Amino acid sequence: MWIIILSGLIVSLDALFIGVALGAQKKCKFWHVLAVNALITALTFVGFGLGIWLGSVIYIDIDIIIGILFILLGLSIIIYHFGFERRKNSTELLPENLSAKGRMPAKNIIVTGVLAAVEAMFITIGMTLVLDSRSLMIPTAVAAFHLIYSLITFAFAKQLRKLPAIVGPIVAGLALIAYGIVALVL
Repeated sequence: MWIIILSGLIVSLDALFIGVALGAQKKCKFWHVLAVNALITALTFVGFGLGIWLGSVIYIDIDIIIGILFILLGLSIIIYHFGFERRKNSTELLPENLSAKGRMPAKNIIVTGVLAAVEAMFITIGMTLVLDSRSLMIPTAVAAFHLIYSLITFAFAKQLRKLPAIVGPIVAGLALIAYGIVALVL
């Protein structure tokens, strides 16, 4: 059980960025973060079911494949930000680049929530396959740590928004790389 909790703790670090992204602008309210996390929770349980199903139809040792995929996903997030986003100087989520009223468009809140939920679903699928477990602790841990991380950073967004924009992608990428290494080692 401790490996499930540790895995959930590691792979949910990207939720720190979710809290910052949503909390750094005026339009997003506390209940928006709760709604995003409700969607994350729902999709982690969907991912858990898909992981169990995939585990029953795939008869190869999936740990290496999942480990490499998580490492590549983490690297791609970091490389994409350094290679493309910084060149475009894409800072649309930063407070100084929001609309004239200092707000993030509602569609960006929705897109952030959906992307976070889909990513959490894929994480849950990977954890279910790597840990070869049918324990409901897997989706519960992923959803709980996403909620905790995003609420903490949302609450401290005024202080955290002074951090460089690169912090979010690096934290998300390193969390996925760390989980990929854990998947390879176990």
